[in-house]
Formats: sequence, C-alpha cells, structure tokens
Amino acid sequence: MISETDLPRNTLLALCAGAGPTVDQGVLETLSQDQWEWIHNRARQYRLLPMLHSIIAQQPDWPVPAELREAALGSHRSWVFRSLIMQLALIEIGGLLDTHSIPYAALKGASLSLEFYAEPALRPMRDLDIMVLPDDAERAYDKLKAAGFQKVQGKGEYGLEYKHHLPPLRNAQGVYLELHHRIAPCDWSGSQPLGNRLVENARPVEFQGHTIRMAHPTDTYLHLVVHAAFHNLFDNGPNLLSDVAALEQTGLIDRDKVAAFANAHGLAQSVALVDALVARFGEGEGGAVPAKMIEQAADLMTQDPDEHWQRFLLRKRRDPVGRILGGVRRAFRPNAFDLSEIAGKDVSGLEAIRHYPAWIYERAKVYLGAELKSGLDKEAAGDAELEAWLERPALTERDVKA
Repeated sequence: MISETDLPRNTLLALCAGAGPTVDQGVLETLSQDQWEWIHNRARQYRLLPMLHSIIAQQPDWPVPAELREAALGSHRSWVFRSLIMQLALIEIGGLLDTHSIPYAALKGASLSLEFYAEPALRPMRDLDIMVLPDDAERAYDKLKAAGFQKVQGKGEYGLEYKHHLPPLRNAQGVYLELHHRIAPCDWSGSQPLGNRLVENARPVEFQGHTIRMAHPTDTYLHLVVHAAFHNLFDNGPNLLSDVAALEQTGLIDRDKVAAFANAHGLAQSVALVDALVARFGEGEGGAVPAKMIEQAADLMTQDPDEHWQRFLLRKRRDPVGRILGGVRRAFRPNAFDLSEIAGKDVSGLEAIRHYPAWIYERAKVYLGAELKSGLDKEAAGDAELEAWLERPALTERDVKA
C-alpha cells in the first residue's frame, strides 16, 4: 500500500517493486501535475520508462498524463531496438569465449533482462557485464580485441591491479562491454569469492539458438546486494527493486546459501535492507529493519542523479575543514586516469598536464556546489548514518568511480 508521505516517490518505488496491480487509482488521482512530472523525470533518469509503459498500458483508466504515456511508449520502442543489438553482441561474446574454452558468466542486466523479465526491453542495459576468472581475464580481453572490440579511449591503461574490471571495450555497433575479474572495487573479503561463484555456478541457457552462460539467480541476488550496498550506497536507482522482485518470482534463490555467504562476508545488514525495501514498497511491511534506514535508502534510490557526487562528497567529509582540505588535496593530485577522462583519450606526461586546468575547474564546480547547496548536508548526514548501520567498508571516491 502506498503511504501518503512522499507520494510520488513511493508510487514509483511501488511500481518498481511489482505492486502495480494493487495501486489504488484513487491515490493516483491525488497526484498533482508537478508530482507526475517528478515521476516522469526520475523514470527517465533511471531508465524506468519502458517498465512504466508495460504497467500503464495495462491500466487504461489510470489518470496518467498523456505526455508520460507517450514518452514511456517511445522509450519502450527505442529500447526494443537497442536490446536486439545488445543480444547480438552477447551471443558473439559468449560464442567467442566458449570457442577459446574460457569460463564466464553474463551478469546482472543480461541475465535478468533475457531470462526473468517479460521482455528484454523492460530492463534496459547501458552495457554488457561479463565475469571471468582472474587467470583468464587478460587472455579473454585480448581475444575480444582481436575479434573487433576496441578499448574505449580516455579510460586509461591498467591490468588486474586496478578496478574490478579491465578497461571498457566497445564494438562497431556501439555496445560497451566491461570484462570483470572480481565483483567489487572495494577492499572487501567477498569480492573475489563472489566473482568466482558467479563463474563456477553459471548456468547454460538456450537463447535464440545459442547457449549463453548466465549467472545463477542466487549469485545474481548477492551481486545485486553488493552493487547496491557496497559498490554504491543505494544510489544506483530504483531498478534494484524490480530486479529483486523478478528474481524472487523464479523461486530459484537459495536463501540458505545467501545467508551463509552474507554472514561470512559482512553482508547480513545489506541483505536485510534489500529485502525490507522490496517488502515495504511491494506488498509487505519491511521486516525488522529500522524504518529510518528504509526511508534513507529509498531517498538515495530516487535522488536527483545530478546531485550524486555532491552528496557523496558531503558524506565523506563531515567537518568543514576536512571538506576544504580534502578538495584541495584532490585538486592537486589528479592521476592519469582522471586526466584521460577529461581529455577524452589516453594521455600521460606533458600531454596530461595540459588538461590539468580543466580538471581543477570541474573539481571546483562539484566541491563548491556541494558546500553551497541548501539542505544537501542534512541528507548526506543521513546517508552517513545508513553507511554506518550497514557495517560496510567505507568507499573512497576512487572506489565509486571504478
């Protein structure tokens, strides 16, 4: 049931959590034009419009503004086409890795959208994420480049020592690929064990006449929890709810294995919060998780993405002096990867130094904007409290960028 508090946010989250059939039309009729515009904007920002189209197309009597209906329909059509391109790329990648006897698992978006959503376009993918074992990563990367995938310029040159995946690749059709060799960028005991599980437990799934190795739902669920709670702080969007709801419907999540892994690697609080969010905005009550933590996570999931970095920085530097000194220190210590992103190509040495002024300008906009934005510090304080409650490793700015 949707509460009256923060109605547009809770309406959007309820639809993501699979509670569409139980939404009271009378509640929707109380939404103002501004509130519908908020739902429209957040759905667009978090790639939820195709999902909304699927839901509202079955509810012709809902008082959904025509502009939102048309935008959702147009987005759905666009993602249907894009999904076909992504599927072709996945088939090519899977076939190539199988040919060279490289075990792999298609992660998150690919396994979820192709197996567990009513149609792939309802779960748009920005890129393809493929997991391989560390010993196979560089060989797989070289095979993909030999097959036509090219390294994305401006993302730096690095190996297994940096980030949780090798530099992103892109094919001629504009499909981006991240080849993972572990599952999280932070210094966390479960990063490699979960990465290994994803590959070792991958299931061969027949898809359009081809066999694709998809991550097992139990491991995908754990991956979703890690991505939401460790790699991010529930600020990666509401599709977490629709992903978990889709997995739950399969009946394939082994909850005993989830609990064992979570208890061994400090994920227990995060698992509890994810389940509480799905219950709270679906058809349950949220379990034993404090309501304050559920609300803070819900706020993070639906925040304005343009404020993401500013809110993150305020969370990391709770005292004013620390914020200023931290900003100055980072402004004078950009590395080759940061400057390459500014340049839009791989740079080093004197060529990298030429882009230093642009780096300082971009940093200043973020840091000063965070300090001056009204109300953001209070939200960041709540985020820090949630981070402490989760008992998760504290991410650095570099971890989040990875």
